[in-house]
Amino acid sequence: MTARTPEQHEARRTAEDGPADSRHVRRRLTFGVAGDLADMPAARSPWQRAYEAWRSAGLDWGHGAPSREAAPRPASRNAVRAESPAQAPARPRPPAPAQPKPVRPRPVKPDPHDVLVAGPPKARPRPRPAMRSGPTRRLRARAAVAAGLAVVAGGAIFAVSRGDDGRAEQGVPGPVAADRLFAPDPAATSDGLVQDLTTIASAGGTVVAAGTEGDGVPGRERARFLVSADAGRSWSLAALRSADGSAVPPGDTPRLVDGGAGRWAALGSSSAGAVTAWTSQDAATWTRRPPAAGFTPSDQVNDLARTGQGFVAVGASGGRAVAWSSADGRAWQRVDGIPGVIALDRVAASGNAVVVHGTYGKRITQKRGKKKVTRTVRTDGLWRSTDGGRTWALVGVPQAQGSYGPAKGLAVGPGGFATVREGRRTTGRKKHRRTTRFGVLFTSADGGRWQAAGRFGGAGIERFDGTPSGLAVIVQGAKGARTVLRSADGRTWQPGGTIAAPVRSSGLTVADGKIAVSGRQGDDGYLFGVDLRTVPGAVHPERSVRSLAAGPGLSVAVGSTNGNAAIWTAPDGRAWKRAGFPATAGLLSDTVHGGRGWLAVGRVSGTSPGPLALTSQDGLTWQKPEFPAGPPPVAAAAGPSGYVAVGTGVAWRSADLRTWSRAGLDGAPADVTATSRAYAAVGGRGKVPAAWTSPDGLTWTAAKLPPGLTAPLAQVAAKGDTLVAIAGGAAALVSTDAGATWTRRDLGPGLTATAIAATPGGFVAAASAKDDAAVLTSPDGMNWRRVAVPGLTGPGEQRLTALTAMGSTILATGTDADAPILLRAPALR
Repeated sequence: MTARTPEQHEARRTAEDGPADSRHVRRRLTFGVAGDLADMPAARSPWQRAYEAWRSAGLDWGHGAPSREAAPRPASRNAVRAESPAQAPARPRPPAPAQPKPVRPRPVKPDPHDVLVAGPPKARPRPRPAMRSGPTRRLRARAAVAAGLAVVAGGAIFAVSRGDDGRAEQGVPGPVAADRLFAPDPAATSDGLVQDLTTIASAGGTVVAAGTEGDGVPGRERARFLVSADAGRSWSLAALRSADGSAVPPGDTPRLVDGGAGRWAALGSSSAGAVTAWTSQDAATWTRRPPAAGFTPSDQVNDLARTGQGFVAVGASGGRAVAWSSADGRAWQRVDGIPGVIALDRVAASGNAVVVHGTYGKRITQKRGKKKVTRTVRTDGLWRSTDGGRTWALVGVPQAQGSYGPAKGLAVGPGGFATVREGRRTTGRKKHRRTTRFGVLFTSADGGRWQAAGRFGGAGIERFDGTPSGLAVIVQGAKGARTVLRSADGRTWQPGGTIAAPVRSSGLTVADGKIAVSGRQGDDGYLFGVDLRTVPGAVHPERSVRSLAAGPGLSVAVGSTNGNAAIWTAPDGRAWKRAGFPATAGLLSDTVHGGRGWLAVGRVSGTSPGPLALTSQDGLTWQKPEFPAGPPPVAAAAGPSGYVAVGTGVAWRSADLRTWSRAGLDGAPADVTATSRAYAAVGGRGKVPAAWTSPDGLTWTAAKLPPGLTAPLAQVAAKGDTLVAIAGGAAALVSTDAGATWTRRDLGPGLTATAIAATPGGFVAAASAKDDAAVLTSPDGMNWRRVAVPGLTGPGEQRLTALTAMGSTILATGTDADAPILLRAPALR
């Protein structure tokens, strides 16, 4: 049996029962047949929706397609065909008929009553468009590719997209780039994010600095690699990718980097504490590798060096020194250290020789009175290996030229291996005694025999490193500032600049004789002599849309930009503008509209952290009223007893947005909503999910939840007395009695729910499927259907994190490869 739409049935009846020609039938299909029938409301037909889809794709819609008899077969491989060779079944090829004499078709005058169908575009000159890059261009390309399945019927072509259940979703638009819609604060003096450059290395004229950027919450930072091909004169942001093609997960921190000769490697840690590895051939594109088998969760990797055969890393694990070797930076072999050595913290390699610095337990005997006491003290030393780390020999660095204490830093400089020690010399007697502090350089051609090579000024050595093009050291200066010294031969040293007191250095290198220093200054990354704001992509302004809500004729988005709370408004969900209110360091996490206007809640950050509440009558002008002290509110709702806000261990209620009553709540709610007669909140107690109900917003009762949930609940939405709550997975909880009892339902395999909202027809949910975003709908929260939305798949990570219904329109915000996006679509059922 073949299923047909009512329009198709009517068209078939018209064709069989009346003398209508094909043009008349097509016209009835296009403009709808329901309007021609008595007592039936007119509705858009598939042809009308096809017309809208074709026009929205930017293609021409012309009068009448050429007849198939007159149309020549396309010769190009790119020509449009009804069936692709892979789709068409095998058919016996008939003998080729004799070629008839071509007949020129007579021009046909367009019928004014004919319908508009998709046809070839009219030839017309068009200006060459400007090249676009970034998320906007990628979103447009995805929207064009994801237009769906091309269907040929009645001489017309229209585009549809199919849901996972096989039903076609017509006219569903994809997201658009929202960088300009949710603009950062143009008057802000800070980007609002935390950047940190944790390591730097060079080979020849190539310099690589690596670190992270994030909002300061552990586990949410993003890895960053900066590269310079001209010894630090100009910099660019390196491209990142995962070995399996997925987006690089957040929480990775590269801490060590080294390389050269077409092979680079970096090691770091993930948010879970596992050792992570990165590799690159040109330092401009880095690939994150899966966790290597040679590392364990207890390993601490302290240094990394490029060798003639690959790479070597050193560190410690469980109180013992450990070394690792790799030919390519991907697969690592573990060498469980040097006997008696506690930890290794530095490594340098030259040719077949590898030298490491570390600490070990040394037994010493001292005489106390008439007794001799033997004890073990921790001291430092150098070890050398010439067979890839299989065997090691302790080597000695003499104390000479007034040096004392442990060796600091280890490098391969112009004359071979090099290290430094603090030095001092005291002259004069009694009141004329004077102590001079300096540093002493020691060198070795092969890492075996060491000797003092020179001295340099400075009251204390902070960092030492070098390359075959030169050596560099950071020494203490006046008033907390540091001085950078450089040397081409280790004997003569020249000032190379100063580093301000607030900077915490993390790495030092020399590229073609030029000094490069990495570090952090406050919440900003630091690169010696470089303004990182001028490096494209190195510094992003903080921007986050955390919640969406809709009221009469207005949609409101709240979040933060540049480290300050932010509100955007739009009358139609399209054209968003920043709302003005006094600049407040912090963020807004939720907003709601009620009978007395708008309420937005969040927290104040900085020197005086605390709760934050903003109110507005019209959503355009906002005020900052008094709000009770205590934990910051995280979510708000408007219901039968007024406005309710919730935070960790507390709830507030207000009837007029001026005075608030406070009550306790046993747990940490993450979201709250209002049913037709009460309130419901969801969250957790520790790691255990929890839900609460309240008739008035002040008296809260915990609800019993079904077993099997492994994470606290994150969001909840209400439609009447039906509630749907989501957790950090594919599970959704549904209650049909205003939160008294709950039933578990699953959104689908491989999905992680990210947002939920009620719609006129039920509920809509956003989820992530690996690196892609997904949209699902349900009339009752029990059965979910995935909707095919173009533009939510492809390279990079796509996520939708906030949802709301504005009448019959769904609004969603999220990110595509860290760039903001906005989805505006009809509320599908």
